[in-house]
Amino acid sequence: METPLHAYSVNPVCCNGCGACASMLPELFAMDEVAEKPVVLLAEAPAADIERAMAFCPHDCIEMD
Repeated sequence: METPLHAYSVNPVCCNGCGACASMLPELFAMDEVAEKPVVLLAEAPAADIERAMAFCPHDCIEMD
């Protein structure tokens, strides 16, 4: 049985660019060195991975659709 995938995003307004998401889950996030903000690398990901990133985001900027 396949794991269901969910869309996810980063709210750039509240994000301070700490890089926790990109450090923890480099398969889902990368840091934009110019904007100093994370970018999402995939359109969808497993909920467990997104929830793990959400738990460690200090400003609660990661959202799962």
